[in-house]
Amino acid sequence: MKGILYGNFLLNKKWFIAAGITAVLGTAFCAFFKSFVPDDGGVVSMLFTVLQMVVATVMVEWLGRNLEANIKCRFTDITLAGGISRNTFVMSELLKNLITIGISAAVCVIMQLVMSVIDKSFFTLDTVKMILVLVIIPCGAIEWCVNPLIINFKSSEKAGLTVGLVLGFGIVMPVMTMFNIFSEENETFVNCVIRLLAGGWLPLIIIGISAALYVIFYFVLLARVKRGDVC
Repeated sequence: MKGILYGNFLLNKKWFIAAGITAVLGTAFCAFFKSFVPDDGGVVSMLFTVLQMVVATVMVEWLGRNLEANIKCRFTDITLAGGISRNTFVMSELLKNLITIGISAAVCVIMQLVMSVIDKSFFTLDTVKMILVLVIIPCGAIEWCVNPLIINFKSSEKAGLTVGLVLGFGIVMPVMTMFNIFSEENETFVNCVIRLLAGGWLPLIIIGISAALYVIFYFVLLARVKRGDVC
């Protein structure tokens, strides 16, 4: 398993390099903007949050594309035929996902630490919790859910589009509709999310749902791999 992990991470280091470059340049821009341009409307905070989302997204993007590439070049079949058990293969995919979101979390925290030199509000328990709970953990869980569809479709783009449509019409639209119905007057969606995060129960719900998705789709992926015809 160590060889599989090392080889996959080494062959896909360009994604981590791209995310690192984005993080460095974006943080430098936000720091410059915050230092020399008046920012009464919180524009820099919004840009910095979006920047962290971009970095996290770029860093997990390689997972699905790597599985697709391994399937198309038949490396997955060779691996499974070479003595690697189905359980070990699925566990290696899970570890790739968890290691990647761990690196992503570390990079985002470092970015916040750098920005806190200029303004301490950029690195607090709330900012760390927000980026972990709202971006990194859900991104990792969603990327994990895509894997069985990648095997079926032999395409990460088709699998990602399918999951995106389900999330968009099955979760995002109902949530936005409920917000519009029950939200307080003049309260924005972002402010509502921040308020719910501060309440303590929303992070637990998101983490619980993400953990459940990891467990459920571990067995879904294992069942799909055991069925055969992976490539």
